[in-house]
Amino acid sequence: MSYLSTTDFAEDQKFVDRFRQTMRGDLELSWMDVAREPVSCRPQNERRGLTFRDLDVGSYGFTEMPERIRQNRSFAPRGAALPPGLPDLQAEVNRKSEVWAYNVEGYYEEAMTRQWNATTDIPWDELQQTELPEEIGKAYAQLLTFLTEVEMIATDVPAKWMGRLNADFFEVKNFIATQAMDEARHTEIFRKRALSTGYGLMRASAHNEFNLKFLRDADSFAEASLALHLQAEGMVLTLFRFSEYISPTEGDKKLFRLVMQDEARHVGYGMQHLKWVLDHFPERRELIHHHLDEAENFVFGGGYATEVVEPFIILSGKGLKKEQIAEGVRITNAFQLKQIEEYFERLAKCGLPERRERSRLWRLVDLNRQAMAAIAPSTSVPHA
Repeated sequence: MSYLSTTDFAEDQKFVDRFRQTMRGDLELSWMDVAREPVSCRPQNERRGLTFRDLDVGSYGFTEMPERIRQNRSFAPRGAALPPGLPDLQAEVNRKSEVWAYNVEGYYEEAMTRQWNATTDIPWDELQQTELPEEIGKAYAQLLTFLTEVEMIATDVPAKWMGRLNADFFEVKNFIATQAMDEARHTEIFRKRALSTGYGLMRASAHNEFNLKFLRDADSFAEASLALHLQAEGMVLTLFRFSEYISPTEGDKKLFRLVMQDEARHVGYGMQHLKWVLDHFPERRELIHHHLDEAENFVFGGGYATEVVEPFIILSGKGLKKEQIAEGVRITNAFQLKQIEEYFERLAKCGLPERRERSRLWRLVDLNRQAMAAIAPSTSVPHA
C-alpha cells in the first residue's frame, strides 16, 4: 500500500464519539453555514441542454480561473469550500497555460454527443463477404497494424496525464477522458478490421515505435499535447483522409470517416491550446520551436517507415504490377506533400507562420515535389 492513513479511525475515540452522536440524530451541520457564492445556472439554449459553458459563472467558472492554482491541491471541485486538513495530492500540472485551450468546454460537449460504436456502426457482415486480393489484403492488414500501434499510444498518453492535472482543470480533464475513450475505440476498430481481413496483424514498426515512445515519455503535459494533438494527430488526420480514398471497400471508407471526426476534434484542441499559449505567453515561442524540432525528427522516422509507406503505395496503386506501383508512388507522394503542407497550415493558424521556414520537414516538401516531377503526370491525385 503506497498511502497509509495517519489515523486509525476504528480506534480514534473522538471520531467514534462523533459518529455515534450523528447516528443518534445529533447533527453538527457546520457545512451548511459555510459562506458560498449563490448561483443558479440555466441552459442558454434549451435544445442544447445545460453545458459547461452555461456553468462558467463566478468562482465556479473557468474564465476567471488564475494562471497558477495555489490553493486547491486536493480533489475538491473548483468553487467548493476548502476546509483545513485537505491532503496535498501533489498535482504535477498547476498552471492553466499548460493545459487550457479556447473552446475546450465545447470540444468536450461535442465528444459526448458524437460517440459511435465500433461493434455495431460498421457493416461487418458486408465486409466479411468481400474477399480482397492477397497483395491488397496483406497491405491493408499492414496499414491497420500500424494504425493499431498508433492509436494505442494515443490512448495511453492522455490517460497518463489525467490524474496529474490539478482538479481545477475540470473541463480539460473531462475532455482528455473522452479522447482516451475515442482512441481506445480506434484501437478496437483497427484491430477488429485487421483480424477480419483473413491476414491478421502484420509486422510492428521499430521506427514508428520510437516516435510513440517520444510521445509517451514527454516531460510535461504541454510538450505531450504539442507533439500528440497538433503534430502527430494532425498528420494522422491527413492519413485517415487519404486512407478513406484508397480503402478497398465502402465499409472501410465509413470506418475512416468515423475515426476522422474524432481525430479532428483532438487536433482542434491541440491547435486551440497552442493558440492560447502564444496569445497569453508569447515569450514561450522559442521553447515551442525547440519542442517541434525534436518532435518532427521522430514523426518523420515513424511516418516514412517501410511498414507504413510500402502498404500505402500498394493500396494506392491497387496492386504490385509495375504500373500500379508507379501509380501508388504518385498518390503516396501527393499524400506526403499534403500531410506536411497541412501541418504547416495548422501551425500558421495557431500563430507560428515562421515554422514553415525553420522546420527541416519543409525541405522534404521539395524532395516530394522533385519526386513527383520525375514521374510522368499521367494520373491525377486526390485533393483530400
